[in-house]
Amino acid sequence: MTTDPSIDTVQMKDILGEVAAFLRAVKKNIPRALVLGLLLSALAIGYYFWQKPAYTAEASFILEEKTGGSGLAGLASQFGFDISSLSGNNGIFAGDNILDIIGSRNIVEKVLLGTLEPNVQQGKRLVDLYIESEKLKEKKWSRVAGIDTVNFSLYQPGERLKDSLLFQVYKLVTKKNLLVDRLNKKGTIIKVSTTARNEIFSKLFSERVVHATISYYVAIKTSVASQNLQRLEKRADSLLAILNAKSYQTATQQILDANVAFKSASVPSELTQREKTLTYALYTEVTKNLEASRMSLASQTPIINLLDMPKYPLEDNRTSWFILLVGVWAVVILLTLLQAFFTYKSPA
Repeated sequence: MTTDPSIDTVQMKDILGEVAAFLRAVKKNIPRALVLGLLLSALAIGYYFWQKPAYTAEASFILEEKTGGSGLAGLASQFGFDISSLSGNNGIFAGDNILDIIGSRNIVEKVLLGTLEPNVQQGKRLVDLYIESEKLKEKKWSRVAGIDTVNFSLYQPGERLKDSLLFQVYKLVTKKNLLVDRLNKKGTIIKVSTTARNEIFSKLFSERVVHATISYYVAIKTSVASQNLQRLEKRADSLLAILNAKSYQTATQQILDANVAFKSASVPSELTQREKTLTYALYTEVTKNLEASRMSLASQTPIINLLDMPKYPLEDNRTSWFILLVGVWAVVILLTLLQAFFTYKSPA
């Protein structure tokens, strides 16, 4: 049997020699690694205490649309056809529009101008709490004249300075603190998360944004039906008042012993009775339409169920000191091994 002289043979002693040389290089770098590790650990601990609080409040709700749908649409849906989608009228809250509405200026500023809980700070608004926790007066707004005395406890729309500051807070909140998303892309569960330095602000803002959005949503979806219902209620009340008046008028014009020679004496009573009958017929039809409008309003009112709401105490999402130290020493060990691998010398 012949062997190829070009093929090198690797012996176990060669492998052990390489490992021993690598370990000697690692041992040589240990003092340097310890110094680096201690230095980075000190920096990590300093970063832990330097971190700002990050309290996160999460609120979620389930959005369910009520769609009437015709019998034809229901029959077609059994065969996989969506006739209702051909009209293109999926509502202003279809798709991700509701996510944009939750973070809209109208909703956010309305919530920011809400007062705090009575047992927290009497008369103070949510926007004041945010300004204090973020120290905006001392940092970003320090050059604004008279900023030290500005507060929103007596805010009135149209105040130029306060409106400008409120708009700046709105931009900061929607950019840094507020996160709105679906739990899954095709689902109907909407999650609202608020992360801020102040625990009270995070909880109240998440709760109130959800409630404000739900109120706005229901008002928009049922606005037409509510207006029709109000008009019909006013019309029904008006006809009922007229009908009652006609009843009294008919009773006063009844002639018990009229002279048969003067048959025209019964004409006013007959006319009043005719008007009463006509008014009663109109009132009956309006009442039917009123009940139908109430049923329509009930069918158009969306179902929104609160799923989860934030509760005290909120979780502080600052990175823990343990995770920071584990990360530091993992990096130090990795760098030490890499340096030893590229710098150790193979035995002759």
